[in-house]
Amino acid sequence: MPRTVALELRDIRAVYGRVTVLHGVTLAVHRGEILGLLGPNGSGKSTTLGIAAGVIDPVAGSVSIDGIDRTHDPHRFAIRVGFVPQDSAIYEELTAVQNLEFFGRLYGLRGYDLDSRIAKALARSRLTDRSHEPAGIFSGGLRRRLGIAIALLPDPPVLLLDEPTAALDAASRDDLFADLHRLREEGHAVMLTTHHAEEAEQVCDRIAILEAGRLVAEGPPSELMRSQSSGRCVLFGHLDGSLPKFLERRIRRRLDADIGFEVTGHRVRLSAWTADELGRALALLLAEGAHLDRYRSVSGRLEPTAKAA
Repeated sequence: MPRTVALELRDIRAVYGRVTVLHGVTLAVHRGEILGLLGPNGSGKSTTLGIAAGVIDPVAGSVSIDGIDRTHDPHRFAIRVGFVPQDSAIYEELTAVQNLEFFGRLYGLRGYDLDSRIAKALARSRLTDRSHEPAGIFSGGLRRRLGIAIALLPDPPVLLLDEPTAALDAASRDDLFADLHRLREEGHAVMLTTHHAEEAEQVCDRIAILEAGRLVAEGPPSELMRSQSSGRCVLFGHLDGSLPKFLERRIRRRLDADIGFEVTGHRVRLSAWTADELGRALALLLAEGAHLDRYRSVSGRLEPTAKAA
């Protein structure tokens, strides 16, 4: 039985100055599905999400939710999409309830309808017991929950999240994934961005890989893994402490050009075309003073960077 398309992007192009950021991206997200946009920094993930949310204007293409075009009917489009940016737009001096009341009124909600939606949002996000505490004292995981609760107040069919696991610890990340799976079971269409392949495999039903503003692969994680079985070797590591910026820059300068190196908080990812190259890159990382308290390497996993010809 075919699933219902909730969000559809057709031939989206975006330009910043003289740089084309998206080259005709076409994507669809179905109800009851989690789609992950996977790709390295600068691949166009956040721009795609911003266009889908209606906060960035493309130079060409169309975006619709349930057949409602964002350009032709912007108001009806806007109330059908919930957007959680990487830095959640919450007011730290306000309590969780006060934040929900404020944004609920911006959505046009009033009276009993607003109160009942707030109660539902607090219960679904497991914030009822913290509802009268200022958001400024919340952990990163609680802030993310509150941001999602705010985005879901008008009960939109589509939820968009930009790097939702950024700055979250492992327990908070697992809680977030459980929340997203519950939303999928409720019939929401969810699209999120990440540059961590292991996360995309863990939480997403389908993955779209972006490279330099182009859609280079799309499909279920298991299929993409099989199709890339001869792909790059990847190492995921956890730093014992932060990596100073000057040290990160020095390591980048010393690594070979085709070695992938990404640092997000305490997490490190190295990628190479052979296990030997990966081993040399790891040895360089350790020799330069990066302390890894644990790491694991895999081969033939999802990898957003295609080998240059």
